[in-house]
Amino acid sequence: MTQVRAYLAMSLDGFVAGPADDLAWLDRTAERAPIGAEPWTSADTDQPLDFEPFLDQVGAILMGRRTYDVAAGFDQWAYRDIPMLVATHRDLGHARPSVTAVDGSLAELLARAREHAGDKDIYIDGAMMVREALEQRLLDHLVVTLMPTVLGAGVALFAGSTHPTELTVERVARYGPGLVQLHLRPSG
Repeated sequence: MTQVRAYLAMSLDGFVAGPADDLAWLDRTAERAPIGAEPWTSADTDQPLDFEPFLDQVGAILMGRRTYDVAAGFDQWAYRDIPMLVATHRDLGHARPSVTAVDGSLAELLARAREHAGDKDIYIDGAMMVREALEQRLLDHLVVTLMPTVLGAGVALFAGSTHPTELTVERVARYGPGLVQLHLRPSG
């Protein structure tokens, strides 16, 4: 059965991007162990879900326009040729053949993504889109990798939610230079 899933990295203070959509902090955090700590050894870790194996389970991507604009500027395209639907009212310009602009309600966009996903999952990306999917109870699974960094400002993942959302922690994996990955399922 197709699930709607999100996979994000987040600072300890709840930001998925720094000011001006800056993501450079992700590389800096991943390159070093926290000050005063030894890197966790494999004996101390659970197996995290890396991005590539996550993408192996994905048949379609639904992404917000702001997130797409940031991703389109990367040196390397991380999303393979997986069909990507970008929620926007504006033209995408010279988008890759696998990328399509779409508009409508989140439920309508997810229905379109299901047509592309087949029996695989839908990867939903972008802070506002993930937050909206949580609030509308349309998100089935959320993977958040906590980075040992405090940004102080930026794009918040959960700030602005209109009501509390309970999540069940299914699994916690620690790995690399002090990273903690939470596998969460919305309750109820």
